[in-house]
Amino acid sequence: MEVALGLQVDSVPDAVTTRLTRGTTADPAEDLIKLEGKFRSMVAALKARTNEAEHAVASARRELTDAGSRRGLAAWRRRRSTMSGLARAIKRQSEVSALLHDAIVLLDTLREFVIGLNAPAGLLRESADGWRLSPDVPATAVVFGPEDNFAAADPRRLETGRGIPGLAGEVYGEQWRRDGDDDGPYSRPLDRAGPWRLAYIARTGEIYASRRCGYLSQEVWLLGSGFEPERARDLLGGLLPRMREPNSLILAAGVVHACRPLRPAGDRVGLRRPANTSGSASDGENF
Repeated sequence: MEVALGLQVDSVPDAVTTRLTRGTTADPAEDLIKLEGKFRSMVAALKARTNEAEHAVASARRELTDAGSRRGLAAWRRRRSTMSGLARAIKRQSEVSALLHDAIVLLDTLREFVIGLNAPAGLLRESADGWRLSPDVPATAVVFGPEDNFAAADPRRLETGRGIPGLAGEVYGEQWRRDGDDDGPYSRPLDRAGPWRLAYIARTGEIYASRRCGYLSQEVWLLGSGFEPERARDLLGGLLPRMREPNSLILAAGVVHACRPLRPAGDRVGLRRPANTSGSASDGENF
């Protein structure tokens, strides 16, 4: 199977071809992105199963330790049973870990193929650009826990005019994406929607992102501050069309940081000499 982009023709990796042949349409870009979504869902499900398997092994080890502290025939029988249970749990963990490894390889193979296509525009280009970004928390973001923590740090961040208090701010989309956060229990391969909200608080001049979904804990990132309303609205309005790209939250964080207001020169904090009356140095000379 091959993908043709203009005069460029690229062979689809065998591992990807095997799964594409189970159902393709007239739109190869949509087929590839839909398959990537299935691989992501597979990885997310296997990560959950791996976590369960690791907990099962830890629980079996604790039971074995407890059984080893006891004496008598009943305790001996319990130790034998617990050892068998631990062996089964370790085997299960190994099997699930192997499946997860294979799924991650599939996902990476498909993404690398799409990136290598170097599509000039469209769905493939948007996806490739997003996959090039790391989903790690940017060093420039200040991370809070739940929204209550964020509001408690500065009461101006709280909107009290409504019936139920909540975070203030003008919202610029509620489907911003980040790898690892997009794959909820009810997500579908082509949803291209994430759980993050992006907003601007005029009272504080802050731009923040808040993760809101039922399958992950709340988290707030402060992306930038000192933004005048007109500047913030232009910036976030320009970013909004890219909300459904992979790792769009990371993209937004980078743009907000790059466009952050610079402190006016007169506001710089520094050491200065006191006014000099002896004439040995000029007044206000910097150290």
